[in-house]
Amino acid sequence: MSNETLIERVLYNNKISEEWLALVENAPDFNRFDLTNISALLAAPCELGTLVIRDDQPSLSNKNTLKTLDSFFKTHRFFDYSLTKRCFKSIKEFPSYKVPFVNWHYALFPLEQPKNCMWLNPLDIYDLKTIHGRCFAELNNGLVLETPTQMRSIIDQSEKAIYVLCYLRREYSLTDHYNGDPLDYVQLPQTPFLKSIRNRSLLQHWVTERGVFHQRYLHESLLKYSNKYLNEADIL
Repeated sequence: MSNETLIERVLYNNKISEEWLALVENAPDFNRFDLTNISALLAAPCELGTLVIRDDQPSLSNKNTLKTLDSFFKTHRFFDYSLTKRCFKSIKEFPSYKVPFVNWHYALFPLEQPKNCMWLNPLDIYDLKTIHGRCFAELNNGLVLETPTQMRSIIDQSEKAIYVLCYLRREYSLTDHYNGDPLDYVQLPQTPFLKSIRNRSLLQHWVTERGVFHQRYLHESLLKYSNKYLNEADIL
C-alpha cells in the first residue's frame, strides 16, 4: 500500500462507491453458522446493512454490526457479549468502553460506538498507512478500508484485543500451571502491522491474575439467569 496513493480496492468510510455497490450487490446473505474467521464488519453506506468480510467471500447482513456479531456468537455458544462487558468493567486492566468480541480463535474490536461501527480482527490486518490525514487498513486479503479513527487508536485497540485473546486462552487452558507470556498463547502472522506491535508493553507480560475473568463470568452468568427466572416466575 503506497504512502501517497491507493491503487488497491478501497472501501471508503460512509461513502458509497462502485466498490461498495459491487460488493453489496454480489454478496450472499450472512451465514451465521459458518465458522470461517471474520476479518472485519463494516456498516455499509446508505443503510445497506452490514458487510461481513471473510477471506473467501464477503456476505451481507440486514442487521447492524453489533447485532450481527451477537447472533454469530450466540449461534456458536461463544462468550455472551453483555456478560463480557460487565466482566471487563470490573477488571481495571481490561478495556471497558470499546470491548472486543472474543472467541477461541480471534478477536474483533470496535473502532467507534459498538452499536453500528467498523469492527476489525487485528490478526487479519496486513498494514496501516496514513494518507492525507486519513488512516487506511489493508487486510490480508488485499482489501483496503478507510477507517474512522487515527492510526494510534487502532494500534492501541489491537494491542488490547490481542491481549484479551491471549488471556482468555490462558484462562481456559488445560495446562493449569503454565502461565508463559501473552504471546505464547497466539501465533501472530508475520505481517508488517503485527511485527510493529508485537513488542508493545501489554503483550510482554501478564497484568491480570489468572482466574479473575472466569470467576467473574460465572458470577455474572448466575446473576443474569437468576434474574431471568425470577422475572418469569413473577409473570406466572
